[in-house]
Amino acid sequence: MQDEVCAWYRWIGQAMREVQRGSSGVESAVVRLVNGLIDQSIHWMVSDLHLEPMEGGMRVRYRRDGILQEDARKLPKNIETAVVSRIKVMAGMDIAQRQRPQDGHIRYEQDGQKTLDIRVASMPVTCGEMMVLRFMNLEDEMLKVAELGFSETNQQKFEMLIHAPAGLLVICGPMNSGKTTTLYAAMNALNGSDCSLITLEDPVERELPGVNQVQMNPKAGLDYVTGLRAVLRQDVEKVLLGEIRDSQTAELAVRIALTGHLLMTTLHTEDATAVIFRLLEMGVKPYLLAATLSGIVAQRLVRCLCPECRCSYVVEEGSCEAALLGDCYEPGLVLWHGKGCKHCGGTGYSGRMALHEVLVMDDCLRQALLHQCERQEFSRIAAAQGMESLWQDGLQKVKAGVTTLAEVRRVLYGS
Repeated sequence: MQDEVCAWYRWIGQAMREVQRGSSGVESAVVRLVNGLIDQSIHWMVSDLHLEPMEGGMRVRYRRDGILQEDARKLPKNIETAVVSRIKVMAGMDIAQRQRPQDGHIRYEQDGQKTLDIRVASMPVTCGEMMVLRFMNLEDEMLKVAELGFSETNQQKFEMLIHAPAGLLVICGPMNSGKTTTLYAAMNALNGSDCSLITLEDPVERELPGVNQVQMNPKAGLDYVTGLRAVLRQDVEKVLLGEIRDSQTAELAVRIALTGHLLMTTLHTEDATAVIFRLLEMGVKPYLLAATLSGIVAQRLVRCLCPECRCSYVVEEGSCEAALLGDCYEPGLVLWHGKGCKHCGGTGYSGRMALHEVLVMDDCLRQALLHQCERQEFSRIAAAQGMESLWQDGLQKVKAGVTTLAEVRRVLYGS
């Protein structure tokens, strides 16, 4: 692992020496350096690579298992511009434009075997330009619904929702909570020769063979609203809409669900019941929402315990952990934590899985929506109808030894 961690330092050293010598090989050295950074990120399965100019050089940070980790060394200041320019060339961006943000993407081929889509965003900052590279499809295979981390009960509810002939299904959560992965797994489960599927995405994150995928292009006049209107003229049964961003998109999404289609989409809210009130704020009429909304899935990603170094311990009675567990605590309860090892980089965690909150609309909830109950009352009714909260689902996974109480608390409450 130590050799892997330091691998790209050698490329940095070589590039720096050639820059200082004024060597004709500077360009190729920078190319090797950037490729080394990308290869290292792919090997570590990071979701984002940050390159941030500072006074003493360019800071390198990796988002790994949802946590941003800073590298011990910085890229030298005298090769910073060359590195940024190289990435811009790879991403099809304007290397002469440094005063405004830019977006681009790289189709990166690793070892002639695997092609990845890397989204690149630049931003002018006080010391230069920062770059963020997002790795879109690191997994070789798309996850199946059974691999998303649903509890048995929640998986049954989710499968019922995605196989419904019509309705509106909303996946909610903050950025980087795995919403698109869940939608892709749903489309993969529905994908067959007897079902007409279409997606409207910005961007298309990975190819789904057998599915008609539409890349949004606002500059060419193709946005979500235009795409949704066009869908109404197609012989489509199931629609994946990347995101509801405004009231017009929300209105059209509801209309499509009302006309006998199943429409699956995402929304940025903190929990399942918040989706209803967000859509009402966007101007969707309560009676239309009650008629079309079939279900909501809220989710978060938590780190999994490293299988190589996890070990058990007994939760002491009267401890903070016992208090957090509440009714789930019983004397002698055994939980797990990670000690940290070379396989997990000393963190005690390896990989991530989702916590879920699945709300299935029924007559009681539709009546509560029509009567525009307060949010707390709506949440109480949903719980009474069998919805388990994100916290409850997290506790089940803690007791199963998949993750830790501290990790669930950090993700859900930030402490």
